[in-house]
Amino acid sequence: MHDRDRTDDNLPGALNTAADFFTRAHGDHSGLASAVSEYMGKDGAPGIPVVRKRAHDDGLDGLLEGWRAQISKKPADAVEIKKLIPDEQIKKFADATGLSEEAVLRGLAEVVPGIVYRNAQRERQKSPQA
Repeated sequence: MHDRDRTDDNLPGALNTAADFFTRAHGDHSGLASAVSEYMGKDGAPGIPVVRKRAHDDGLDGLLEGWRAQISKKPADAVEIKKLIPDEQIKKFADATGLSEEAVLRGLAEVVPGIVYRNAQRERQKSPQA
């Protein structure tokens, strides 16, 4: 992954590095971090409303609010990720990256809380100060 790519997504350097480590993207150039960023890490990304609706439907609004409020020091767990991200999307990530679905889940668990936090930061910066 080139440094230029890192500035194009919504993962700060440490999260990008963590995603690359846990998904072995440095070695296999799987691109999971970029794929996740496209799905839910950019302004207007298609996965943002999906994740929010699924969180609401499963009673996980508090989890998302916690991630929105501050950067999580620990990864999500696979059960949370599977509730937030549709199975079809996890399969798409696996197909696109060549990773197993288990490896994709591990990578998502590492990066999703940080992406939610960064999305919230971006939204706060855009909204007019009350």
